Amino acid sequence: MHTLIVVGSGIKSIAHLTEETKRVIQNADKVLYLVNEENLKVWIDRESKEAESMELIYFNFHKRADAYHNITTYIVNESRKIKNLCVVFYGHPAVFAESALSAVKIIRAEHGKAVILPAISSMDCLFSDLQIDPGNQGCFVIDATELLVYERQIDIYAHGILWQISNLGMHDTKQTQKLNVLCDYLLNFYHEEHQVCIYEAAILPLKKPRIEWFILRELYQVEVTPISTLYIPPVTPKSVSKKYLDLLEIDVQNFKLSTEADTPTK
Repeated sequence: MHTLIVVGSGIKSIAHLTEETKRVIQNADKVLYLVNEENLKVWIDRESKEAESMELIYFNFHKRADAYHNITTYIVNESRKIKNLCVVFYGHPAVFAESALSAVKIIRAEHGKAVILPAISSMDCLFSDLQIDPGNQGCFVIDATELLVYERQIDIYAHGILWQISNLGMHDTKQTQKLNVLCDYLLNFYHEEHQVCIYEAAILPLKKPRIEWFILRELYQVEVTPISTLYIPPVTPKSVSKKYLDLLEIDVQNFKLSTEADTPTK
């Protein structure tokens, strides 16, 4: 039986590759990859038996949706020809990697063997670099465009993470000019002077992450890139529910509650 294994490169070049992922890349009959760091491309080409970049497919289409669809089709077709195929995506292979997920689902629907291995995502790096525990006050995570077009409600008492802000409202690979629309929407939930942060994980071992703090009303004039994430610290929590403290038989003295906003040190 043919096997497809989809892996993630993590964020920080070769440093984030797990030992399991390295072995998969080295042992596969062929490796397809779509990553954004040159040292990693060189490593994959050197360590694999046969490797092929999917950049030509990705950049050959005006619409991102068409590129994703064609990458999925190519992966599925290659998996039918190659006994052990590995596909490498930047970051976590199930986070903003629709092509990978679609290929795995198609192959499994045909009773084929396809698996996804976990990897480090930019959100994992954000938690570390901003010293955030998502278990304290929870986490509201969403694509920026989806937030607006569905007019989603925001849990202001949770850590807010907005992905893909540079692609806001865009169907192609160009950068958005609509950050003012996002800013206006967020002002429905947060005070205009609420501190927010543009975060970009470091992609090289000696490089520092971008951690740029500013007040919310300035969002529309901040420079963003394809790897920018918007982090919004939680608002100070409201008082706890006496009703549910009683129903859960919780003694506050013996139970840790989020009584103060878990806001990173700036």
